[in-house]
Amino acid sequence: MIEKIRKGKGARGLAEYLLASKDHNGDLRPRADIIGGTLAGRNPRELAAEIGMLRRMRPNLQTAVGHVSLRVPEGDRPLSDQEWAAIGDRWAQEMGMDSYCTVCHGDHVHIMFSRINSDGSVVSDSHDYRRGEAAVRKIEQEFGLVQVEPSHLLEPERALNHRKAPKKGDFIAMEKGEIPARLFVQGALDAVLAKRPTATQLIADMEALGIVIEPNVATTGKLSGFAYHFGHYRFTSAALGRGYTMGNMQKKGFTYEPDRDLEAIRAAKDRAESFFAGRRAGDDTPSAGHEAGVGAVARSDRATDRPGVGTIGQVGQDAGPAPIDHPAADRSGDQTGAGADRWVGTRQSAAGGGDGAGAASESQRSKPSAEGLDGRSEDVTDAKGRDAGADSAAHIAVLDSNRVGGDAGRGLGADDFGEVPVMAWDTRFKQASARKRGKSQNDERQADRQAEYRQLVEAAHMADLVVYMKGLGLDVQKDAVKDYVVDDRYRVTRKQDGHFVWCSWDQSRGGDTIAFCTEELGLSFQQALADLAGEARLIQTKPREISHVDRFPSSPPTSRDPDLVLQYLEDRGISQSIIRHAQGAGFLRFVDYAGTPGVAFCGYDPAHHLRSMAVRLVRPIQSWDGQKEITKIDVRHSDKSYPAIFRGGDPILPSNRSLWIVEGGTDGLAVLDWYRAAKIAAPGIIVSGGDGVRAFLDRPHVQSLVGAASTVYVALEREKSQKTQIKTDAAHQRQIQKIQGLGLGCGEVVAWRPPVGSKDVADAWKAGALPDAHDPLAHVRQGGGSAPMPTSAPTSTSTFRPE
Repeated sequence: MIEKIRKGKGARGLAEYLLASKDHNGDLRPRADIIGGTLAGRNPRELAAEIGMLRRMRPNLQTAVGHVSLRVPEGDRPLSDQEWAAIGDRWAQEMGMDSYCTVCHGDHVHIMFSRINSDGSVVSDSHDYRRGEAAVRKIEQEFGLVQVEPSHLLEPERALNHRKAPKKGDFIAMEKGEIPARLFVQGALDAVLAKRPTATQLIADMEALGIVIEPNVATTGKLSGFAYHFGHYRFTSAALGRGYTMGNMQKKGFTYEPDRDLEAIRAAKDRAESFFAGRRAGDDTPSAGHEAGVGAVARSDRATDRPGVGTIGQVGQDAGPAPIDHPAADRSGDQTGAGADRWVGTRQSAAGGGDGAGAASESQRSKPSAEGLDGRSEDVTDAKGRDAGADSAAHIAVLDSNRVGGDAGRGLGADDFGEVPVMAWDTRFKQASARKRGKSQNDERQADRQAEYRQLVEAAHMADLVVYMKGLGLDVQKDAVKDYVVDDRYRVTRKQDGHFVWCSWDQSRGGDTIAFCTEELGLSFQQALADLAGEARLIQTKPREISHVDRFPSSPPTSRDPDLVLQYLEDRGISQSIIRHAQGAGFLRFVDYAGTPGVAFCGYDPAHHLRSMAVRLVRPIQSWDGQKEITKIDVRHSDKSYPAIFRGGDPILPSNRSLWIVEGGTDGLAVLDWYRAAKIAAPGIIVSGGDGVRAFLDRPHVQSLVGAASTVYVALEREKSQKTQIKTDAAHQRQIQKIQGLGLGCGEVVAWRPPVGSKDVADAWKAGALPDAHDPLAHVRQGGGSAPMPTSAPTSTSTFRPE
């Protein structure tokens, strides 16, 4: 079953279109009857009024109505009105809509729907194409219909080889034996990508086939993709298919390295700009052959120096190398960019009349060069498919090896379209050679600039990252012989060759010194080079002072699969009621981090701005260097001095003023479930983010919570090795000592260790090993936890015993 969803604002116009006797082409419809649905209206006015009543409940919603068309593929069984109506009900149910009607047009139906339900709720349109396709696949199974192959929306792995399907104009051209422009570009890219090319090689091979490359490259040198110009058409990856996006091209073996390919990329961009300038300079109006979208195909035996392009006569097939020298262009009416692109291929002769088959002038036919082109004029057909022969005014597309088209054909008289008569080849060749000679005079100067630029990049790469960070005002502390700890945010290591690498605390992000400037400070690549190497003159930018400024983290998008995150927490022993309560308090969110579902624990400042976010992923991802799997992520720009806080129950009653400081958010949820099971008001929870983190204790809003607590429990963890246990216990002891040193007037400070056999609070709660929450230290007195340890603090007591 084939589905197409559209959304809009006006219900009246949509209803009139769906119930009209003729379609948008003016063709008479077999029928236009309402056969099902929940809306009571039976004409456009009634339907619009009914949906209008729903819209009054959500006056600010812009796209409030829409419709989906459903059609069975050719060859599938016909469906009755009752089956179509049931299919409409099933689709609306899957999408969450309760206000809709189903209109039958004979071989297909339209479901007109309101995104506002009868209870005032709004049906989300997030990922509705994917959800709609999933609904259609279910309907095919339930109704015994032909199973249509899922698209890349349901099976993302298909995106790697995804091609946009041919349009109507493409099929018409193929039926005539012609090559549509889009299919030719797709086939050319497939053949070139099969060689796992570099960016430089891709540009050279595509231009050799007459395809003008327009790179999308930033001033920083970052390459985002390409646009491809062939004939009067401009194709981006969106027009060709997802298989041709930059990411998927790289998965197929395409590589781009700025040091190696940036010069070729910028040269290709310059050629593309010259190409457009030539078009704007006053090219001829395309002839009838161009308007038909079909150019002649010139075949040549001299194709050994060009990449093999499959013969594209059928959809999705590339059957070996085709003897194509200058392939035809396609001008199907559904493509864009026709007015700005150069048409490459044979065209009608300006001297031979409207059909391009007129005889050439006597002067042209008498010159020897007309017969000395290695048979290039053989089998050349004109725009209408006629045999041009050796005595016709055959025109071929002459591709400038330097610029692929451009304005090199200026001054060639009536045929001034970048496609010159055969007799003008020598002139064109000499002009191209002259341009090459002129360009070569700058080669030495460009080589010097490139060498200087490479030296600048190397100097920035080898810059002292520790000194740079200190200059930004970051607190850098030596951690080992080669390692440094920075503000509880980064770890820095010096490699054997002397350059520095960094990674975030959770190891999800990292790189060299340049990457720190671009990824963490948000500088451009050029500005990073200027700041690190102190050389601004080569990159035409001025160095500037950089100060460390608080940057607010950005929350990842809401999870598309919340049930998976909910199941993850329930598997950790957390009840659904506590999860929902914590969500409502803003303590946690369900998010997707780089496509992986997870639960995020959120820390806010007193103005309720998001300042930190630690994400627990439901499945591991690779660290920045690919050396380990990680499940805990600190979102970029998170400030651990703003911890995630759950303020707990009644702060007035002393018995309810207990406060727990835990390392992870899941531990905090386990404490809340533990107290809830004992019917005790929820305690306060502070998620420190790690045993070595103490910066949060400097925040006034945290100090106020600690100072008001009758008991502060610092939750320890049981480590796998004795060495690690000693280290973490010492870090927790420093946390406790800092609390005591603040003089906040809080009560007892307890180092709470989980029962033997449990790693942390969450693990002990899931295993049912926790004591009664009325006496959290009961297992301590039984020898399963910590024992009191004297402290010099006059206002608080510490309970701590390393094991």
